[in-house]
Amino acid sequence: MGKLMWRERDGLLDLTCQAVDDMIKGKTPEEIHKTFNIKNDFTHEEEEEVRRENQWAIE
Repeated sequence: MGKLMWRERDGLLDLTCQAVDDMIKGKTPEEIHKTFNIKNDFTHEEEEEVRRENQWAIE
C-alpha cells in the first residue's frame, strides 16, 4: 500500500509542476507576478541587477 501512495504522490507532483509550468511559460515577469499575485518589492536598481545576473535564463 505504501508504494502505491508514493506513486500517486509522485504523479500528483508531476501534474502540479506541469500545470505551473504551463501557467508561466511565455510570460513576462510582470505577467507572472500578476498571475500568482506576487508583490514586486525590488527597487528599480535591484530589479535591473537581477535581470543582468540572470540574462542567460531569458535568452
